[in-house]
Amino acid sequence: MIIPEKPEIPYGNLQEIIESAFNGLKIFNILKTSLEMKIFDTLTHEHTLKEVSSKLGMDNLLCFYILETLLKIGLVDKTGDFYQNSKLAEIYLKSDSEYNRTNCILSLEENAGLWNNLDQTLQGNLERKEEAFFPNIIQVMAEDCIAGELQETINLVEKYTEFHDSKSLLDLAGGHGMYSIAFSKINPDIECYVFDLPEVLIETRKYIKKYESNVKTVPGNFYKDDFAGTYDMIFSSYNPGGKNPDIAKKAYESLNLNGLFVNKQYFPENENKTLEEVLDNLEWNFTKFEKSLKGETRYSFKGDLSFQEYLDYLKELGFEVIDVHHIDHLNPSFGTVSRNKMIIAKKVR
Repeated sequence: MIIPEKPEIPYGNLQEIIESAFNGLKIFNILKTSLEMKIFDTLTHEHTLKEVSSKLGMDNLLCFYILETLLKIGLVDKTGDFYQNSKLAEIYLKSDSEYNRTNCILSLEENAGLWNNLDQTLQGNLERKEEAFFPNIIQVMAEDCIAGELQETINLVEKYTEFHDSKSLLDLAGGHGMYSIAFSKINPDIECYVFDLPEVLIETRKYIKKYESNVKTVPGNFYKDDFAGTYDMIFSSYNPGGKNPDIAKKAYESLNLNGLFVNKQYFPENENKTLEEVLDNLEWNFTKFEKSLKGETRYSFKGDLSFQEYLDYLKELGFEVIDVHHIDHLNPSFGTVSRNKMIIAKKVR
């Protein structure tokens, strides 16, 4: 057999792709396991390698390489022989931190399973029940919003006199209820109601109790049920009906004259331009919801309007669009490239 000529393209280019992908898998598993083993809780104070491996029951040499990996990706600092959390890890990875993102990170394991069994996933027959999925994602979304987006959103909303004049607010598909909890603390005269699926509201009440809030809950499905009254203000953030004209009409009908409709949603624009967008859109289509019909691109649903179509429809209903704010936080639940917009609309007729 004749030995073939040297290939015209060096294999190094392919190897870079493979190593980059596989190193990402390694780092994710190190981070996931570090959280599960409470490494960041241990490293809130300085520890030597021997102390960490002994305390966590790890092989000393393997523990060394775990700590050195965390050091090189910026999650651990090292002074002499002592390891300690970096500021980044102290804020976001300690289990008792207000900004802890453990659920955000560990929730990715389910998606990783779909990728690891891609041949089965690509058959396209995986279905999720909303009643099972949304309660589990509530904690992830709560961790997401409290890391900056909640505060920015509240700071924007409280600038409007209509908010301070409001006596009632409906948090539509409000999930964790963190926005209502924050609104009620800024404006003690406003009664806030979180409207969501009964299964979701079990989680909502945990946050209400945690923050010692007087926010109330209203069980319902916004596709089928009315909103149980009329309100001075309606707030909506990242939910399946956020760009749906039928839900917008229900919001209009449930809002008092001169009331505000504040709607913060992800509006896709020019999808599939980057590798990250293509991968996110592929993953979005791995599974289907039982009731909410997904669109073809991430965080879109059948019947969604485009951003301009949505603005036009609000005006047609009887809203005046006062402002559109761009929310620029990196938000892993809704795409790393921010296309999130918060629409401030007032019912004028």
